[in-house]
Amino acid sequence: MSGGAAADVLIVGGGVIGCAIAHNLAKQGARVTIVARRRLGQEASWASAGIVAPPGSPTTPAGRAELERRSFLLYPALVEELRETTGLSVEYVRSGELSVALDDAGVAALRRALEWQEAHGFEVEWLEGDEARRRAPVLSPAVRGALWCPAAASLRAHRLTAALARAARLRGATILEETPVLGLLAAGARVVGVHTAGGDLHAEQVLLAAGAWTAQLGALAGVALPTRPVRGQMLAVAGPDDGPPLQPIIAGAGGYLVPRADGAVAVGATVDEGGFDVRVTPDGLTWLAGLLRALAPALTGARVVETWAGLRPGSGDGQPILGRAPGYENLWVATGHFRSGVLWAPITGELLAASIRTGQPDPALAPFDPARFAPALSPIGR
Repeated sequence: MSGGAAADVLIVGGGVIGCAIAHNLAKQGARVTIVARRRLGQEASWASAGIVAPPGSPTTPAGRAELERRSFLLYPALVEELRETTGLSVEYVRSGELSVALDDAGVAALRRALEWQEAHGFEVEWLEGDEARRRAPVLSPAVRGALWCPAAASLRAHRLTAALARAARLRGATILEETPVLGLLAAGARVVGVHTAGGDLHAEQVLLAAGAWTAQLGALAGVALPTRPVRGQMLAVAGPDDGPPLQPIIAGAGGYLVPRADGAVAVGATVDEGGFDVRVTPDGLTWLAGLLRALAPALTGARVVETWAGLRPGSGDGQPILGRAPGYENLWVATGHFRSGVLWAPITGELLAASIRTGQPDPALAPFDPARFAPALSPIGR
């Protein structure tokens, strides 16, 4: 593996974020190499429920809300581009989303979200409880009201990751799977490549997009990148035996129900601070069963067809970490999206690719600058 021409950009991480950036870079003619510790899309991207919905909270910081709005609007064109380029379906279904309220506090919160989304140009509608149940008959009788967003969609995140990677490969990208990075190669203020068991890989620019594992890579560079694994446990049940299948996404009570193209309904997800443990636990399954009972009790007797868990990349302050690593000229970071990696993938791919190509972080990334945590600690090779 050693030797050969250096890549323009070497991306460490084979999830939806790294592949989205690779896709954009390859479209612009860059020579890209992706290095993944496992198979592509086998970590958080494999476990994700794949919800693509607009931002909905009045408390979302303006800079974040704007990027989420832009990313949401990019999706239809991106999905069609990937289908035409690769022939792959990502199972993108624009089924709409019902965000439901079960009590007075929930109603008040959703009405504030309604006002905020209307002010930002999203098509949304308030439905009283009976109206919501007519749209989704499986809804609990306890639902007091719902915010209806017809433009919300879902997809299979691992399929999106595969399509982005294939599109990049068709434009010349190199993808190395099951190739853990063991070290970074530095010369002064530059990271010139990475060390793997198969040898060294060199590049003009290096991007760390390894999800919850990015903190470990940052430590190799002497840079504080405080990511942590946040486990999300999920299950899927067979759709209703009688009557129409579940159509809209249902969100509420701290979780969501997502209809899948195969007719099953994904139920998620827990938020567990349990380290790098991807086991499904009895406590997790109990919580998911309670969520299903709260939102759609008619489905509590459905057959469980699958259970799984994944590790989302949390960050030190709950915000993504996007931009150039402090103390380095050519080391970039894209991680910390937590539960929003799928929503953020298109805009992250666009802005990081442009930033890397120009050598200057896009101004829209300023709130997510990695330097907000700490300057470089003790950069390697100095």
